[in-house]
Amino acid sequence: MKKRSLKDLLDAMYQGKFEFPELDTGDISTLYETKNYNDRELHIPNKKLKTFHSFLNLFLLEYLQTNKEIVFSYRKGVNAVDAVSKHAHSKYFFQTDITNFFNSIDADLVTSTIINSADRCPISDIDNHITNIVKTLTVNGSVPVGFSTSPPLSNACLFNFDNKLQKYCLDNSLTFSRYSDDIIISSLDKTPLLEAEKYVAQCLSKHTDNKLSINTTKSKHTQTGNKIKLLGMVILPNGKVSIDIKFKKDTEVKLHYYLTNKEKFTAITGPDFDNAIEKISGQLNYFNTVDQDYLDKLRKKYGATIVDMFLHKSDKL
Repeated sequence: MKKRSLKDLLDAMYQGKFEFPELDTGDISTLYETKNYNDRELHIPNKKLKTFHSFLNLFLLEYLQTNKEIVFSYRKGVNAVDAVSKHAHSKYFFQTDITNFFNSIDADLVTSTIINSADRCPISDIDNHITNIVKTLTVNGSVPVGFSTSPPLSNACLFNFDNKLQKYCLDNSLTFSRYSDDIIISSLDKTPLLEAEKYVAQCLSKHTDNKLSINTTKSKHTQTGNKIKLLGMVILPNGKVSIDIKFKKDTEVKLHYYLTNKEKFTAITGPDFDNAIEKISGQLNYFNTVDQDYLDKLRKKYGATIVDMFLHKSDKL
């Protein structure tokens, strides 16, 4: 790979028509706005910062090391279904998540992650810009929710943790997958899974310099014979991954009232019609990813035209 300076690559990508002087200071405070959404801060970059982030995604973040055997979030060609399907034939399950995931990844962890993969990326002078690059990727010293750069960064920052936990699981006949902040481990035997719970917490703390921790209130053990629900999906007794019945019923009720009683539809979904359409569209796209057979059942029950109009957010709705 022929390496070039960051500014040469930036000029080449945008044919000299894009400048980002903020790289010289790292100050992006005027290039995003902050909104509160469901009790979380969402940071929305403006067009200029989005453009620079697109450049960083292409020439830096895509080159950061990620354990592709384990991580199924924020990667092309894989999704949550793949993360759950790995566990389809297990009998015992442990699931937990990481507390305050993005915001717990601080600038120091981002810096060390980039440095560890610097030789893989095409930017020749990454060392000269690393401090200010990290400033453009963080808000108040941590990875923000809302930047397009945050998902791939979060995958890469857990590379060492993923590798270590993967080895532990292989050595103990356990199956492990991670989807963003959700960790799933399963097995055919119960005892090693109980021991793994302690190891996960220790391993995460050790390999993130005590910055990330397990949310013990979300930790959960389940086993076959009970409902196996993972990442909003269920594993059926035959090993097939399908959609939780709760989500199915919710969507079917909304489709029914959309067709038969618009007043009741509005009462259920709220007065913001566009938002209601957006949510149903999201649910149907999720179903299309998880269980296309079920989506076909909806087409037969409510009409292919209506289902596909919701799926694609048609203006005719």
